[in-house]
Amino acid sequence: MRCFLSALIVLCVLLMTVSSPAAAQNRYRTINTVNPRPLAMGGAFISVRGHLSALNWNPAAFILSDRELTHRFQIHINPIITTTLLYDKHRDVGDIIAALGTAVKAITYSHRWAEIGLLLWEQPLYDPLTEPNGRFLRSDRILEHHWHTLGLRIRLAPTVSLGFSGNLYKIQSPDGHSTLAGGANYGVLLKPVRRMEIGLAYFDFPAGLENLRLDIEGLRDESINGSVALHPDACTVVALGLRDAAEGDKIGWDKFRFGIERVFQNMVALRFGYFQSRQGQNDVYSFGLALKRRGKGVKGISLPGLKDLEASYALLMEQGQIVQDRWHLLSLLFAI
Repeated sequence: MRCFLSALIVLCVLLMTVSSPAAAQNRYRTINTVNPRPLAMGGAFISVRGHLSALNWNPAAFILSDRELTHRFQIHINPIITTTLLYDKHRDVGDIIAALGTAVKAITYSHRWAEIGLLLWEQPLYDPLTEPNGRFLRSDRILEHHWHTLGLRIRLAPTVSLGFSGNLYKIQSPDGHSTLAGGANYGVLLKPVRRMEIGLAYFDFPAGLENLRLDIEGLRDESINGSVALHPDACTVVALGLRDAAEGDKIGWDKFRFGIERVFQNMVALRFGYFQSRQGQNDVYSFGLALKRRGKGVKGISLPGLKDLEASYALLMEQGQIVQDRWHLLSLLFAI
C-alpha cells in the first residue's frame, strides 16, 4: 500500500507540472485495450518483453513467463467490455449474449520453445466517429470497430526470438462504412548482452487502413521500427525507440520514442514516456500506473484457478498550441 500511495503521489505531481494553458479535450479508450503499458512508455515498446500487448507491437517479444515452461494454457478475461455493453446495449437476448462473449480478451498457450496468443476485441486509438470529451467508460461501437490478432513467437536460441502475428480489422470510416481486411506484423528480438534487448518490427496494414496506427502510435504502413531496452536492475526498464528506421528521410526527434518503467515490490508499476508527434510540432508526455499480481494468486480473492491479475491506466498529454489532447487508456485483465 505504501508503494502504491507513493507512486500515485509522484504521478499526480508530474501531471500538474505538465499542465498547459491550452483548452483540453479528453479521448477515452478505456473499454478493451492492452495498450496502457506500451503507450505509457511513450510507444518505445518494440524491444520490451510484453505479455498480451507485444502481439500488437512485436510478436517476437510475446513472452508469457520469464522462466521456461513445459506448457501452460490460459484464458484472459476483461470484464469491463461486458459490463459496459450490458449497460449501453441490452435491448434483447442477442445483445446480452454478444456482451457476455466479449468477456474473453485473449487465449494463450506457452510451450518450452514457443508461445501462441489469440487477442480479441482490441480497441483502436483511431475512431473518427467518436467525439472528444465523451464518457470515461463507454462501449463506442466496439462490436463494429475493433481488430483481432493471432500471434506466434518461436525461441530459436536463448538470445534470439522470431515472431509473427496476423490481424483481422473491422474498422469504421468517417462516413460510417465498415472495412473488413487483414494485415500482418513481423518481429525479431535479440539479446546481445546481459541486461539489453534489441527489437525490430515490420508492420503491414491493409489497403485503405495505412494510417490506422499513425497518429499517436507513430506506426506507418510497411515500416521497420526498432528499439533498445536496457535493464539496469530486475525492476527497471529503460527503452529508446526509433520509428521508420529504414526510411530515406532525415531522422529527426519526431522519430524517437523514450520510455521507462519501474516496478515496486513486484506489484506496483510506474511508467513514463516522451515523444514528438506530427513532424515534431507537438510534445507528448505519457504516464502510467499499474497494479499486478502474477503467478502467485491474488490475496483476498479465492476464485478457483485465478492466478494473474493486472489493472493498468495510462494518460497521454499532447501539448498543442490551441488544444491539449488527453488520451486515457485503461486495462483490467485476469487470467484463469
